Amino acid sequence: MASAFEVPSKGRAPSDRPAFAKARGDMPDALRMCLGGACILAFWNHAPLADLSDRNILETSTAGSWTTQVLFLVLGFSMAAALRQLGIEKLRPLLTWPLIALASWMGLTLLTSVEPLLSIRRILLFVIVTMIAAGIPVVMRSVRQFALTLAIVAMIIVISSYLAVAFLPQLAIHSADFDLLNEPEHEGLWRGIFAHKNEAGGAMALMILTGLFVASALSRVWGITIVLLAAVFLAAANSKSVTALLPFIVLAPSLCSLVRNGWLRAAILIGPTTAVSLFSLGSVFFPPIRDGLVGILPDTSFTGRTEIWEFAASHIVERPLFGWGFGAFWGTERTKFGTSDALSWVTKTSQAHNTYLDVCLLIGLPGLLMVLAAFVVAPLRDLQRIAPAGRIDPMTLYFVRLWLLALTGGSFESVLFTPSSSICCMFMLAIFGLRYRASYRTVPG
Repeated sequence: MASAFEVPSKGRAPSDRPAFAKARGDMPDALRMCLGGACILAFWNHAPLADLSDRNILETSTAGSWTTQVLFLVLGFSMAAALRQLGIEKLRPLLTWPLIALASWMGLTLLTSVEPLLSIRRILLFVIVTMIAAGIPVVMRSVRQFALTLAIVAMIIVISSYLAVAFLPQLAIHSADFDLLNEPEHEGLWRGIFAHKNEAGGAMALMILTGLFVASALSRVWGITIVLLAAVFLAAANSKSVTALLPFIVLAPSLCSLVRNGWLRAAILIGPTTAVSLFSLGSVFFPPIRDGLVGILPDTSFTGRTEIWEFAASHIVERPLFGWGFGAFWGTERTKFGTSDALSWVTKTSQAHNTYLDVCLLIGLPGLLMVLAAFVVAPLRDLQRIAPAGRIDPMTLYFVRLWLLALTGGSFESVLFTPSSSICCMFMLAIFGLRYRASYRTVPG
């Protein structure tokens, strides 16, 4: 048995597919779990205990972290070797027209980027992360082994964060006295081994979703423990957006198990997400929506995001077709120092705080349409193929929740095409996992 996914088939439901395929090669279980666990650990946190009192964090940098690049290069080569051993043909389900079109368009925008060399350097890390995400489900021998690996890594992340708060508070708790990010409102909020409380909040949301999967696929006690520990930490981090969205992210995919109609499932999953995006961005571009939100929300600026969205939109119209280039807008000298002082705080942000605006900035409006086709429409079709009769298995449910977390959170944070983001990495894993599930049957244990 080569991986958690076996046997390509055409036209039959995953549960009906016979197990007749033979593995081209094999790997010891310990090696599978070590490689998969190392990759997932790097996805969730590859730069622990960031020192926010270090003045280097205020500098403009387009070089990236050498440690991060070396780490992912090593993991990328290791995953490539594993895929060669197990059979590279197992990646064939990923060769879909939406994914091929998106990859081709992104390659084209490298040539039109305002800083081609910078875009090429930054997209390489994303390509490596994408390849690793595609390989993890192939490397895992079974669903149970996948759940066990996730459980071990989740406990490492959660326990390390608590230990950091207890013994290294200057590196694990936001402090107005030491942090140079000028965010006094975050005083006392936990960030654990992460660089920011919002990053910690997103990671703890991932831990909660992982704990739910572990509880259903491996051990109820272990899974519930992960969920409870992560939930307490999420509350201490006070990551409001993730906390508000998490109940929907957990419940909506479960509700899809009760319906069979594909359009109704799409409405359940995408309807609220679309509404959130329309109301948030609509408050900037449509005065009636903004006026309507005044009496409903205490902060119609969405904690200052509206000014960033206006700034991003004004630059999208300057290069609507190809965008500015992958990684060639935020954090560059041109953006930080090329505008008036009145907008200096906006220009120094690292993202648009909206995935869909950032996609337009990076690869243009056509790129956004391709992203929607590859990352929204295609997964919905995969879900319908995996579970046409209603009930959704634990692994598919986990992938759908990861996918929905990124799509919904994308209204307030930029996670797509951000390989340093744990949610981005797990989003790619979810996209590929659903594609595999729609093409192969799973091996339970």
